[in-house]
Amino acid sequence: MKRAATKGIPPAKRGEAATRERLLEAATALFAEHGFRHVTVRDICQRAAANVAAINYHFGDKAGLYRVVVERALDTVREFDAASRNVSPRATPRERLLHYAKSYLVLADNPEVQQYAKQIREIFRRELSEPSAMRERLVADVLTPRWRFLGEIVKDVLGPAATREVVVDCVFSIQAQCLIPVATPAFVPIRLETRADRERFAEHVVTFSLAGMRARAVETKVSSGRGTMRRAKRARGAQG
Repeated sequence: MKRAATKGIPPAKRGEAATRERLLEAATALFAEHGFRHVTVRDICQRAAANVAAINYHFGDKAGLYRVVVERALDTVREFDAASRNVSPRATPRERLLHYAKSYLVLADNPEVQQYAKQIREIFRRELSEPSAMRERLVADVLTPRWRFLGEIVKDVLGPAATREVVVDCVFSIQAQCLIPVATPAFVPIRLETRADRERFAEHVVTFSLAGMRARAVETKVSSGRGTMRRAKRARGAQG
């Protein structure tokens, strides 16, 4: 997690900055574990070893603290998402999809980074199921750009005949394959314990997804062709 720089700050202010950072770290952990509604100001201050008045002093109230926690999480995720989509526009669908899958599955080896990423996922999951005023920001800043990026890859594979329903189905399938092994590893029957394991599984996600999309593309063309034939047949019947 990013920590505030303290170089050149007077000792009293450094103490305030340290208290503010402890409150943010404690609140991030507790909101991830229990959700905004089930965490009290006293819970946060107790874990942060801070006076109960500290939250009002630094953030106004618990809601203000929650907004800052979510804003910091959004900043982190925006950086991650930008990297996950940072691939040449001339890259093939496979290259773009592999870059995206690896950004999720081949995680940083730093345990602190992994722990904060887990907390962010839990906070976002709770925000979607128990929404606050931050939900719209989460959808606009995190989810929509991911769906749009994957949707462009899917449309490139499926072709112009693909319906919106098929594109959405494929996007959801790809995102789930990238996210579930990371978000809920205890419920996944495979173990991605090493970087080589994660690299291998990312390759699988791409190969499996491309094969599925190509099958859907064939299915869409066949269905479209049958629809065209039926319409032509009805037109001939009407003329006769």
